Amino acid sequence: WYLPFFKYIKGEKVLSLGCGPNLYDDILIFGKTPKEVVGIDLNKNNLEFMKKSKHPELIKCKNLCLKKKIKVKLINRDILKIRKDFINHFDSIYACGVIGLFNEKKLINLLNILHKYLKSKGIFLAVDWRDHQLTKERYAERRSYNWYYEDGPTIKRMGELMKKSGFKILKYKRYDLSDKKEYGWGKIYIYLIQKI
Repeated sequence: WYLPFFKYIKGEKVLSLGCGPNLYDDILIFGKTPKEVVGIDLNKNNLEFMKKSKHPELIKCKNLCLKKKIKVKLINRDILKIRKDFINHFDSIYACGVIGLFNEKKLINLLNILHKYLKSKGIFLAVDWRDHQLTKERYAERRSYNWYYEDGPTIKRMGELMKKSGFKILKYKRYDLSDKKEYGWGKIYIYLIQKI
């Protein structure tokens, strides 16, 4: 549902928040080939996987990035802590399954950080989900990590907070999933926003 939105990720410098193990796959579907991609993830295992895995698809994607001379940097860090060297550095930022994990106070903090990281008129693509259908065990596990809040902002409130943080909404899409149990979530939403 969200991959067509990757065409809006353009510019020489791109930041992936909570990049997970799919960073190299993502790079190859951006709207324009960047010169630099930075992936930040709190989960060290995701970064180690990308560095060490011999999975054929990952190797293929890494080789294509090398061929296109894309500099890829992986950072193990909490995205809620600002990096001064990132201020006004990125043309585009994207996050899949990240911003909906936080309560409103932490989300406001994150949006303010991202606003600082983006260059003028920079783009932020946020893909996330709501209406969890997780088992009690899976939900308890996520809560134990202290990064999923059932009481976090609604989808509509997300848009309001984005506007209050200095962004304008360029595109918005919401999908109501027919098989909620299979996905573990009831709704997927996408915000494409721009720094103003």
